[in-house]
Amino acid sequence: MGGGYPELYGEDLEKNHSIRENLYTSIQKGMPCIAECGGFLYLHRTLEDSYGTPRRMVGTILADGIRTEKLQRFGYATLTAQRDNLLCRAGEKLPVHEFHYWTSTDNGDGCLAEKASTGKTWPCIHVSESLFAGFPHFHFASNPRWAQHFLEKCAQFEGV
Repeated sequence: MGGGYPELYGEDLEKNHSIRENLYTSIQKGMPCIAECGGFLYLHRTLEDSYGTPRRMVGTILADGIRTEKLQRFGYATLTAQRDNLLCRAGEKLPVHEFHYWTSTDNGDGCLAEKASTGKTWPCIHVSESLFAGFPHFHFASNPRWAQHFLEKCAQFEGV
């Protein structure tokens, strides 16, 4: 689930009960899922839309997406996995970038991000053997092994 602007479509996303329920059930059953930025927000319990109204989302991430007044964690960083997960093993690194005006009441702690220009660090990413969800954007070309791990997990998934 890639980035985007789910806050612009909050009402429509909330009304689509079938897709929200299907995603929730599938992820709970172990369907491999990568969600970055807007996709991450869509997996939240609620997301404040662009009008400030909290909208029900998928509910896989037991947190709320909240609008802020300024850009959050803008720039390049390096992720370091804190434990084994869907894409990698503890200690592996991946270059990422972030830019968003929304934040989460729980950004996760499966990885540690370090901003390239300042050395500032912060915990991020919800991880498990089947989930990798957070604000950072990444590209599989920067570490093809991560793509291989994801495809292997997809091939092992028995379906819903």
